Amino acid sequence: MRALIFRCIVSAVAMLIVVSCDSAQRGVVPSGVSASTLVRVLPDKRGNVKLYKDTFGDPSPDGISAGPDGAVWFTDPGNDVIGRITTKGTYTLQQPASVELSGGLITGPDNALYFTAAQSNAQIGKITTGGTVTLFADPNGSFPQGITVGPDGALWFAESNGTVGRMDTSGTVTHVTVAASNAELEGIVSGPDGRLWVTEYVVGGSRFANKVIRLATSGKYKTFTVGSGPQIICVGPDKALWFTETGAGAIGRLTTGGKYKEFSTGQKYSVPFGIATGPDGALWFTDPGIYSIGRMTTKGKVTFYAVPGSYPALAKIAAGPDGRMWFTNFLAPPAVGRITVR
Repeated sequence: MRALIFRCIVSAVAMLIVVSCDSAQRGVVPSGVSASTLVRVLPDKRGNVKLYKDTFGDPSPDGISAGPDGAVWFTDPGNDVIGRITTKGTYTLQQPASVELSGGLITGPDNALYFTAAQSNAQIGKITTGGTVTLFADPNGSFPQGITVGPDGALWFAESNGTVGRMDTSGTVTHVTVAASNAELEGIVSGPDGRLWVTEYVVGGSRFANKVIRLATSGKYKTFTVGSGPQIICVGPDKALWFTETGAGAIGRLTTGGKYKEFSTGQKYSVPFGIATGPDGALWFTDPGIYSIGRMTTKGKVTFYAVPGSYPALAKIAAGPDGRMWFTNFLAPPAVGRITVR
């Protein structure tokens, strides 16, 4: 599902992550406008971008995570494989997963990688660093997206039916309902307060939501109102929750006590998507609307770095094992990239 959506929107030249190809194209960059004309790329020691093209089959890299083996791992919904790339840029493993993948990927408590499968008969997958894949049924789940390790050592994942799933490493799954049944939950992270934090991205199939949900492992939850289309979420260097707001073209910040603030990226066509904390104490995010990687300090100061390519369709980003940020580029060209942070 996610691969089809992403391709459909990218074909319109400037991409916005929404749930329907018929949805209004907010954040569309006019034809012929390049990232260099939209953002001011400041000269400093950061920002050296390198792309490693993925040429395996019909590639569409999406989810990304540092692996326990010192390499970077990613999901590829185009080929429905799990990929592995070294910090030198060598693709050494692309393991068939035999399911329709989405963008969730995380290293689990057992040093295997866990991923989400975006299909109606939902599944959670596990792949060892040696390439062995195990699939676990997700009964009553629906198109699981983001995944994280919870404070209880279990895998927790955001579903597209208003529920959050929990799975232990043996494969036993339970669910907690935290939103309406037509709410697509997208991002999830284990917070510094011992709770799960989940973004409600879309509701009703095409309308941006504006909720972030705090969930205890006991099942008790509380909902906070934020900006439009909260999507990917991470814990910031200041112990607050930071998330991209696709519908608002902004970055949101929410304290564990519920205090919310929105930071504009300062760019007219901005569509922030993936976000992660960097080793330099800043927030790094992908912005497919302006074909750039953004860096935001906790004070809200933003610097953009243009990504090479015709119309790069940037997706997720994660801190790598080498002190750089690594990101996926869905199309034009399909690649895994890295950006220097110091």
